[in-house]
Amino acid sequence: MWWDEHRARGEQLKRKSDIDERAHELHVLVVDDDFATREAMRNAITSFGYECRTARDGQEAWELLEIIHADIVVSDWRMPRVDGLELLRRIREKETDGPSTYFILTSDYGDKRHYVLGIEAGADDYHAKPFDPDELRARLSAAARVVRLQKKLEAKSVRLTRDSQRSFELARVDPLTEIANRLRMDEDLSVAWSLANRYSRRFSAALFDVDWFKAYNDDQGHLAGDQLLRRVAHALRDGLRQGDGLYRYGGEEFLILLPEQTIGEAMIACDRLRSLVSDMHIPTPAGSGIVTVSAGAAELAGGADTSVEAWLERVDKALYRAKALGRDRVEGAPTPPNSMPAPAPTPA
Repeated sequence: MWWDEHRARGEQLKRKSDIDERAHELHVLVVDDDFATREAMRNAITSFGYECRTARDGQEAWELLEIIHADIVVSDWRMPRVDGLELLRRIREKETDGPSTYFILTSDYGDKRHYVLGIEAGADDYHAKPFDPDELRARLSAAARVVRLQKKLEAKSVRLTRDSQRSFELARVDPLTEIANRLRMDEDLSVAWSLANRYSRRFSAALFDVDWFKAYNDDQGHLAGDQLLRRVAHALRDGLRQGDGLYRYGGEEFLILLPEQTIGEAMIACDRLRSLVSDMHIPTPAGSGIVTVSAGAAELAGGADTSVEAWLERVDKALYRAKALGRDRVEGAPTPPNSMPAPAPTPA
């Protein structure tokens, strides 16, 4: 009847779809030193819909696996050069930093003792010879379910790791200015503090403040104020060296971290950054002038700065002095008298 014909055709298409799915996903490697057995297994496995390669012994199989990974290995126990157990040992050892392999050990040992030895050696399954095509197909179906699940879990793990890393990075970026935020700043300053105290590394820090920002914000509105902060932040970022740090300190203030910079070198760098902001010629409210920044800088003084906070307090005082002296300028904090001398430069 036509209904039976359509149902039979549907079942045929479903079986073909299942086979195509397995063939797309899974790769099988048959390892056996007997040509007839090897070819019979290969023919059977390809008829099940899996991609199948063959190797004559464990050494040849290992060389193939070094080039292309196999999802499932069906390997004889007794073979010349490298036997099945040694191949299994190598595969399991490599899996510590690579994808996993489902290993089916085959052997003409039909006793329980060899079955236990094979499983304890790390095999996932044990198939006594001579192989039965139906039994082999069932074992491969079970292996396929395990392999597909492992692949899903591995893909999920990769996504979670990527998402976690992305979340870690986003948590340390200021969403408005797209530069590092206060959390990242605290982490980097802590590292700088440790390097300076443990290895006598040199660091300077500077705090920049947008002059008359409140008046600009009140006159132009908060959206314009946000745009101004973004433009200033990007100008400062573009003027720094690779390896320097730039952070949104809070409000209209930005902190920069300058590794291997003396206070004199930091002052030169800060004045260059100050000029970059002025050179944008952003008009102030009522066209009375252009937007400028003031900055205060201080070199981390070993022995005198008892904490990161003490260091930043000197930076902040230098900024306050720059603003008090008329703004649009850079002031440096004097080195405390009880600070340790800077290390001598290393000879070239």
